[in-house]
Amino acid sequence: MLLSAATCTASAQDDGTKTIVDVAKENGNFTTLLAALDAAQLTDTLKGEGPFTVFAPTDSAFASLPAGTIEALLNNTEALKSILLYHVASGKLTAVDVVNTTNLTTLQGKILKVNVTEEGVFVGKARIAVTDVETSNGVIHVINAVLIPPEDEPAKWYFFSIPFQAENNSVENLLAGVEYNALVYYNSSNGVFENVSTLEPLKGYWINLPGGMDFNASRQFASARETASAASIPPSLKLYPGWNAVGSPSRLNLTADAAFISIGDSYAKVKGPWKPDEKGSGNYAFVGYNGLKGTLSGNQVGTDVFAVKPYEGYWIYVKEEGMLA
Repeated sequence: MLLSAATCTASAQDDGTKTIVDVAKENGNFTTLLAALDAAQLTDTLKGEGPFTVFAPTDSAFASLPAGTIEALLNNTEALKSILLYHVASGKLTAVDVVNTTNLTTLQGKILKVNVTEEGVFVGKARIAVTDVETSNGVIHVINAVLIPPEDEPAKWYFFSIPFQAENNSVENLLAGVEYNALVYYNSSNGVFENVSTLEPLKGYWINLPGGMDFNASRQFASARETASAASIPPSLKLYPGWNAVGSPSRLNLTADAAFISIGDSYAKVKGPWKPDEKGSGNYAFVGYNGLKGTLSGNQVGTDVFAVKPYEGYWIYVKEEGMLA
């Protein structure tokens, strides 16, 4: 669990005028970080107006680096500057803000991933030990390791859906805070991928995110409000012969037989969910065949065991027009 700033031994708290640099100096546990900031000519930056969020490695975190690393970095100011800026985000992000996000954009320009586990909250591979050390121009979170920017990662595609009709279904609302390169829906009536401005239930959408970023639809839409008329007017989607991009009609995990009962035998197979990989490509976890049962071979299964999950996107091959509901 995250610790409060009050538990930080001898931590200097802001009296209304102390900057991030001032507080770090008074704390006494950040001498290496402060020396690195001076060498990279970033001290004045972190004394500036900001606000900034700094994930600050302690002296012991720097000491755990391989022998000679600190000396080498102090003699390579460009590399040192890149590493230090990877520890800083724009704006004042409290502990609550941090744990409620997945990706943080650093001043270095690359994404810092946040991972909440039973062992604690991690940014990259560093665990946050102390949170919310207040300063006049931002906040410090103390971490137990030095963060190294990852090599450039390719952009990734994610295939998702939303299993309910949102009260405000605009992309601007539902994807607020998500930096993406593209968002499209495959219109099976004309065979064209189209840009979208709203997100509807029963449709499967493709979203492309910059390298280093992850997308979790269930987390993204957790706070979205469902329309009051959802129960009385269930959604439906017309399907056309060929491949259709769809989502689950339920918030529960179902078999394909149960999820697609409204179209019965009019579809031949279904594939998904999409699993992106680190190379910018990916694969479909399973292919399900309508009318067959059990595991057939490898990831080929019958629709009686093919799992259809809410928030995932699926391709379904339809033999004739039908209505998914």
